Amino acid sequence: MAKKVKVVTDLDSYSEDDFYKATTKINKSIALNIGSFGGLPSDSSVLGPLIALFDKTRTELVYEGKGPDTAKARTAVQVVITQDGNWLNDFCDGDASLIAKTGYPVQKDTVSQGKLDATILTLDTVKSAGCLEFMISFIDGYGIKYGIMFTLATNTEVDPSKWTFYYAAQRTGVISGLLSKTDYKFVSFAMGTVNDLTYSEPVTMSAQ
Repeated sequence: MAKKVKVVTDLDSYSEDDFYKATTKINKSIALNIGSFGGLPSDSSVLGPLIALFDKTRTELVYEGKGPDTAKARTAVQVVITQDGNWLNDFCDGDASLIAKTGYPVQKDTVSQGKLDATILTLDTVKSAGCLEFMISFIDGYGIKYGIMFTLATNTEVDPSKWTFYYAAQRTGVISGLLSKTDYKFVSFAMGTVNDLTYSEPVTMSAQ
């Protein structure tokens, strides 16, 4: 039996440019076809300003805290995309002609990706005590998630899989709860359809 066509609700694997383009397309399509989607939780009057704020924040000149601000603005857009997308999947019930009007990307059949390439992890300090800002480089592919493993720099365990796991809901954000002025070592990785992970080069840094 053929699987029902569904929209993709999680755009976390998209680069900032691709995320902006994809959500802008969704917003325009929903605005154009809103008559077909009566009862949609949030229409373009809600999504549009959130996308505009995300784009304004990400294209600002570099300033302290820009990374977290951009991540926060992107999360606000993603929340609406997820909420509306879940509603649309129920409402459209696999109707390809209706789904085409949403502007959302469409789910593809899962394809084995094999072992993914190594990511690059960048860390920076922030004013908040015990916090570090992170950015993980983009890995091309569908349905890819990201994570960080970290431990005290004094830990002699060399296998990152035995360190503390942090799920990166987005490729940029802030890790909190660290000991201030204490060196930690971090690695990032991409998660696909296999469990064989490739870790980034370790980065050592301490939070304020």
